[in-house]
Amino acid sequence: MSTKLNGSKFSRPGDRCPTELLPTAIRYERARGRVFQELGDHTRASQCADLVDIYERRVQLECF
Repeated sequence: MSTKLNGSKFSRPGDRCPTELLPTAIRYERARGRVFQELGDHTRASQCADLVDIYERRVQLECF
């Protein structure tokens, strides 16, 4: 799953996920963010929150 969500290293982080997997990607990044928060890795938790914001914006633009 993470290989498909992470995509190519040459694409921008918010564009790596295919449109049909956006809901799954949002749940995945939220869960990762919670895990990093519990582990005390606030930088990576913040990166996950940023990706969730990007994916939610994409859902609004591409799915409706």
